[in-house]
Amino acid sequence: MYLSKYLILSLLSIMCFGGYVVNANAGFMKPIPRVLCEEDNVKGCKIRNPCHNLAAVSGDVNPIDINKIYEYAIYQLDAKANETSVNTYTIQFFKDQENTGFQLLTFNQNDMQSNNSFYAVKMDPIKLNTKLMENIEFDKEGFVFGTLELTFDTRSGGGDVYYSCANVRLQKKNATTKSTGQKIKVESTLTLTDGKGKQRGDIESDGIATEIVVPDLINHEATVSSEDIIANDSTEGDIGQNANNNENENHKNNSSSNLSIPSMFVATLISLISLLIIRK
Repeated sequence: MYLSKYLILSLLSIMCFGGYVVNANAGFMKPIPRVLCEEDNVKGCKIRNPCHNLAAVSGDVNPIDINKIYEYAIYQLDAKANETSVNTYTIQFFKDQENTGFQLLTFNQNDMQSNNSFYAVKMDPIKLNTKLMENIEFDKEGFVFGTLELTFDTRSGGGDVYYSCANVRLQKKNATTKSTGQKIKVESTLTLTDGKGKQRGDIESDGIATEIVVPDLINHEATVSSEDIIANDSTEGDIGQNANNNENENHKNNSSSNLSIPSMFVATLISLISLLIIRK
């Protein structure tokens, strides 16, 4: 009788702690994502739901000049890589309030197999992406709002699919700001070997540690010639917080509900079994 009780309690313990095993995960550091993914704040590295939706982009945004090479920064918390895995990264642009994505980059994980690692990825100017440019229309200010979505697919390595999203504003001119943003360190800069990123490609790593600049978010309505284009304070706690408060809240609620329901169920079972043990 006692053995059975201990077996049940052991199974419940597995149920309790098994849900906290960390699978592969990663996220944007540049552009600044809606939910931060960084070494000291990994919540935004573990999002399992696509974050584009039909809600209008609001709050502060990441400005991206379509005429210039853009350099992404990715924090890879857990690589979930092995000798046979072919994990992939994909970056897509979703126009404001639309669910059709335009692929900007897709590449194999290759030698990005270190946990807690930081990488920069260079992308050709967006104006060279013919398919995207044919399907967007700039407003009178020369802006197009939307979402950049990073997808980290680690199912090949036994993991899951993770997402990281940033509110962006594509623009034809670069905005002059009163802030230089913040610098972050990356371990290597990656370049796609297929050149244009039109199809899944391999990457070449220069293996050189360097620093890149992450421009601060700017006001959603600021014009490129306005003196009001002032980057937000680049203190750790503030970055990304104004990008989309609703999205942050949704992810928080999703995470809480995913953990609270099983925890409540297990806690109830443990209480009931404890009562049975005491009565016996």
